[in-house]
Amino acid sequence: MAMAEAALALPPRWTQQAWMAHAACRGHTALFFPPLAERPQARARREAKAKAICLECPVLRQCRQFARLHREYGYWGAESEEERSAAGYAVPSPIGGRARRRREQTASP
Repeated sequence: MAMAEAALALPPRWTQQAWMAHAACRGHTALFFPPLAERPQARARREAKAKAICLECPVLRQCRQFARLHREYGYWGAESEEERSAAGYAVPSPIGGRARRRREQTASP
């Protein structure tokens, strides 16, 4: 199924999805969305904790697919925004993406 067709098959973005009731992350929202001005080291630690929860989650695949199709921000389905972008599901402006690209451009000869 093409990505556009898959997106049309899903309920609207803000509709509660049935699988969400079974998500292991319920009650741990702060681990999955960055606070304002989060430092890279803190982000790595936070996302490592989030990933540990995701890897034990019974709805990991549904969560990942939802985030990819709806271009979600934050950590979903054991994927960061950068990881979703690398898989071909980019969000409009990934957190940290602009700064990382700037560093890469200045490091290149």
